[in-house]
Amino acid sequence: MTRQWLTAVTCVLCLAFVAFAPTAGLSQAVYGGIFGTVTDPTGASVPGAKVTITSVGQGTTTEVTTNAAGNYTVTRLIPGKYNVRAEAAGFKAFEATDIEVFADVSNHR
Repeated sequence: MTRQWLTAVTCVLCLAFVAFAPTAGLSQAVYGGIFGTVTDPTGASVPGAKVTITSVGQGTTTEVTTNAAGNYTVTRLIPGKYNVRAEAAGFKAFEATDIEVFADVSNHR
């Protein structure tokens, strides 16, 4: 009889673990990103420009280079304010400050 009781307790414990097991749910984004195109004063794209993105709050930086179309993308940024600086040989550097990055937002203006 003791053996049957242990089996029943084991089955109840198994059911309890299944009942409290984590379930798959909708995930939320915890990161944001910055993307853009570097252009010259005439509107032509600037390939090979260095783009530096600096977190205002943390002081960390990420550097990327624009592609052939002048585009750049930086993802997995922690929400907060960032400064974006673009520079290329023969051009004056451009900087945009206090760009707000949000997480889990599909359209922010």
